[in-house]
Amino acid sequence: MLDFPNLKLLIVLFFVFSCSSSQDKKAIALIEKSIEAHGGQESWGNIRNFSFEKETRLYLENGEIETHTVQQQEFRFKPYFEAKMTWEKDSIIHKVIFDGLKTQYWMGKNEIQNEGFLQAKKKDLDAAYYVLTKPFDLLDEGKTLLHEGITKLQDGREMETVRVIDGDPKDPNIDIWWYYFHPETYRIVAYRAKTSGHYSQVYNLDWDTSTEILFPSSRESFRVDSLGNHLYLRATYAYRKYSIIN
Repeated sequence: MLDFPNLKLLIVLFFVFSCSSSQDKKAIALIEKSIEAHGGQESWGNIRNFSFEKETRLYLENGEIETHTVQQQEFRFKPYFEAKMTWEKDSIIHKVIFDGLKTQYWMGKNEIQNEGFLQAKKKDLDAAYYVLTKPFDLLDEGKTLLHEGITKLQDGREMETVRVIDGDPKDPNIDIWWYYFHPETYRIVAYRAKTSGHYSQVYNLDWDTSTEILFPSSRESFRVDSLGNHLYLRATYAYRKYSIIN
């Protein structure tokens, strides 16, 4: 027979794991509703590739524009993953392509072959893709989900919140994401990210309804502290000309 201290420990562990399991189930149920609200898993799974135009303005802390770019982006799912971004800077066309195996970069007619540079550009492609696949891949394996209940955004709106750790939770440098879902429509209203030692909070301001998938059409990104308090406007994004091929 277990003595009292061991019995007490087992009871505590039981409630800890029960609560964790319950929170995971709540997170999964919320994400499933959000997937349906954004077009449905079947529609997302039928896509062979999608493309769009993205306009980005990055701002300095004093409000001045740091950079302004307009990119054409394309992502292909089948038969394997490919990604492509093109843009013009100083009258020169820049192009970065991942063909499923390697990354290539052209500046005008000149191909850049520096390995460190190419790795950085591959990360740019991955990041551009990552922020447009939500909520459809939030239930993929390898993610730790935790339902955190109701969170009040900076403007006072109350949203249901799921924290997502994409990778090993024990890694101190792992990125952490918080997704804020509208409690009635289940759309992703905003998300907060802890990456590279700082926090960002991004708001979906409007949606594109020209395809069967609900993609963002405009976003604002703020540099924030660990509690989500706004420090300054870091970026604005406009997405246009979505095209899907099934």
